[in-house]
Amino acid sequence: MSPHILIDQALEGVSAPSDQEDISLLVQELITRLFTDGAITIDEFNHYCKRLRNICQQRKEA
Repeated sequence: MSPHILIDQALEGVSAPSDQEDISLLVQELITRLFTDGAITIDEFNHYCKRLRNICQQRKEA
């Protein structure tokens, strides 16, 4: 499966209403691991980290 599909699905899981904050940590670990393994570029890494940060920020505001 494409790393981009994996990350997109994980980010959708974070944006779903849930009381589990650990999910965002798992997604952060996934993004970091895929970058470290060379599956995504630095630009993609930055893009996905920004998306994750925005989703977490919106959850805190809600």
